[in-house]
Amino acid sequence: MSSMYELLIKSSRIIDVGERYIVMATKDYGRGKPRFVINLPTTRNDLWYWIWERKIPVKIFIEIPQEALTNEARKREAESEGEEA
Repeated sequence: MSSMYELLIKSSRIIDVGERYIVMATKDYGRGKPRFVINLPTTRNDLWYWIWERKIPVKIFIEIPQEALTNEARKREAESEGEEA
């Protein structure tokens, strides 16, 4: 089974984990600093375990969809209009 993971990692080298949310794990993680976590999908736990077991370093890239930024801007505009009224 490990050869399947080696093939996956060597061929594409990019694993799309889908849309995720950043979660605050704790507000006080030493010196009052918060700690944040991104949970990986459990459907691929065997792959995550395989990577973890071999201590393979990974690079994480975060892509914020344009529609999320657009929705956030609209929400801020609506809030500021509500404060002016």
